[in-house]
Amino acid sequence: MADENEDANAPPADNADDAVDQEMLAPRRILGLTLAFIVSVVAVAAALGAYFRDPLQQLSQAFVELLGGPGIALGYLIPDAFTVPIPNDAFGWFGLEGGVPFWEVVFWGTLGSVAGGCVGYLIGRQLRTTRWVSRFMRGRGRSLERLIRRYGIWVVAIAAMTPLPYSLSAWAAGAMHMRFATFFVVSLTRVFRVAGALYLIRLGLLTVSG
Repeated sequence: MADENEDANAPPADNADDAVDQEMLAPRRILGLTLAFIVSVVAVAAALGAYFRDPLQQLSQAFVELLGGPGIALGYLIPDAFTVPIPNDAFGWFGLEGGVPFWEVVFWGTLGSVAGGCVGYLIGRQLRTTRWVSRFMRGRGRSLERLIRRYGIWVVAIAAMTPLPYSLSAWAAGAMHMRFATFFVVSLTRVFRVAGALYLIRLGLLTVSG
């Protein structure tokens, strides 16, 4: 009887899901994640620049000489297409430290990131019924699917410009059959995230270079 009373008093599942969804896009959460991202990028860049500047410069120069701009683009494409835990901003670092001009790195990084998002979109759209993608949509993609259903392109835009997972939003947008042209245009705002992160990396390096 007690269990029955507890079940009767429990909040409906839909209300609980709505609360989780609202929390994901809560301004205070996004602001907190953004501030944490800013501090961590500057701190990591400063620390690595202070203790490993020479070997990192040598590695970066070798990377640029071998792969150039397309290598930077590829470094952004892979994690944004396949949601693998590779920090794509590291490839922007390689470009900057390898002597590639700032805005050229931004161009290649944005190109690779948006291309990766498009690949992720196609994975979500074309493979929606496969066990692999279906498991993702029942798990990590569930909240994003509901949010896209409710807020549409704004979810992709926020994910493109903030530390929220852009790659996951791309999969969810494809699975929800968002128009590809709409997804692509909104994804171009990714340039602000790429340029912002590169600026923070450069700022962190400047704090230790004198």
